[in-house]
Amino acid sequence: MGKIIVCNTKTAQNPYTFLNTKVSVYSYEELCYYLYNNMVLVGEEDVSARLSAWIRRELDLTELADKIDTLLDKHAFVQDIMVEILVYGGYYSSEEVRQFMAECQKLRTLKSYEVEKLRADGYLRYKHYIKAGAIYDEVICYLEKEKQEDEFLGNVYHNKAVALAGNLQLDEAKSCFIKAYSLNKNEESLIEYFCVLAVTVDTATLEKEIKKRGLPANFLEDLMSEVGDSKEDVRELPIYNKVQKAVYNRLHGHIEDYDRRMDTILSELKDEFRDQLV
Repeated sequence: MGKIIVCNTKTAQNPYTFLNTKVSVYSYEELCYYLYNNMVLVGEEDVSARLSAWIRRELDLTELADKIDTLLDKHAFVQDIMVEILVYGGYYSSEEVRQFMAECQKLRTLKSYEVEKLRADGYLRYKHYIKAGAIYDEVICYLEKEKQEDEFLGNVYHNKAVALAGNLQLDEAKSCFIKAYSLNKNEESLIEYFCVLAVTVDTATLEKEIKKRGLPANFLEDLMSEVGDSKEDVRELPIYNKVQKAVYNRLHGHIEDYDRRMDTILSELKDEFRDQLV
């Protein structure tokens, strides 16, 4: 789950798996945490009879399972079932549940493409780059067809670029970061563009591009220093950030560190693609 969660209820022998993200939970508390933090990713296939059966069988929470079954029979909104689960055991405070309900109401007022972006952002957080990218493409296609080229579209391009970079589709990522910057004028998009560029071109070309964009001469030095000083590799660090660190090692003659990082990157890429394509 990525966070230490104190569990006071029974721990399941067999987990409940959310099929779209492949996240498994083993307790009522973990279930609540997932629902609370992934509202937009939870659909009817997740909050279903399969869930109530798991709660009844694995957690021995018969009363909660009965309440879910009753709501399912009434064809209740997914969010209403989620709220029922959250309030049952008091894992979240009343104020936190009210905030969750407010977010549910807000979600229902959003335009469909805004909801789809949020879904894609959710998949991006779980490193499901292919799924996220496909949704971003659909949103971009719709907005460009509607001639809606604004900051929102720029942000969609930015996040699509992050997904592309996560899959090491670096040339496409560069194009998307530049497109994002042209629309949202967010310096973060431009900085990310140069971070990816630093991986794909030599220093002379990079310096030329920096000058072309009107950035200060020390921008490259600052960029490489930031990469070199960043935290050590961890599983949660995006793949292309690890590539940046590998490039930093190569540029500074640290060949053993470069080889070690590239071996790790290739291994993780195989794992991530396997997870996405199952």
